[in-house]
Amino acid sequence: MADGTGGDAQPMLLRKADAILSHAEDGLNLIAAAAVFFLMFVGVAQILGRTVFNFAIYGYIDWIEQASPLFAFLGIAYAQRLGSHIGMDLTMSWRPASRWKVELFGVLVAILIVGALVYASFTHFVRAYEIGDSSMDIQLPTWPAKAMVPLALSVLWLRLVLQICGYVRMIRHPDAAPVAVPKLITIETQVKDEIAEALGRGDAR
Repeated sequence: MADGTGGDAQPMLLRKADAILSHAEDGLNLIAAAAVFFLMFVGVAQILGRTVFNFAIYGYIDWIEQASPLFAFLGIAYAQRLGSHIGMDLTMSWRPASRWKVELFGVLVAILIVGALVYASFTHFVRAYEIGDSSMDIQLPTWPAKAMVPLALSVLWLRLVLQICGYVRMIRHPDAAPVAVPKLITIETQVKDEIAEALGRGDAR
């Protein structure tokens, strides 16, 4: 077919769900990037303050601890969408249909683990909120930071649900254009794409 779907009807619902979730993932990733910038700024200010002006930021360690979950977790679904988590690909030489099945199996395992983590982290957040848990030094409430963990993992869980749908679709229609799943590319293609992006030439393929 001209649309590259390989006999598969256009998965409009899957595309819309992917687009909506992508906006949420992009927003969380921006917050994570802002948290990294905040920690860099605070770290530099702390070092300069102590070495030059003999001045320290009040509650520095507590602020760092509360900001850490932001950049540690909020970008996890964004990375899953792009397939950029560190991993070892042992199926590079396999046929695409077989690789889609392996990817599906991995996501099925991941969604069970993430589901358990969502429950555990949410109960941990609720417990911190109910008992009024706070940091050791300046008594910052810890529940806002702890709430970020189940939030980020819930978005990741939704991304895994979409990827399961996408992988099942690709197994049924191997020639279709991938939707809601990372594309399967070879090392050579990945290197060419990275070179082209660095040189500002767009897609090298």
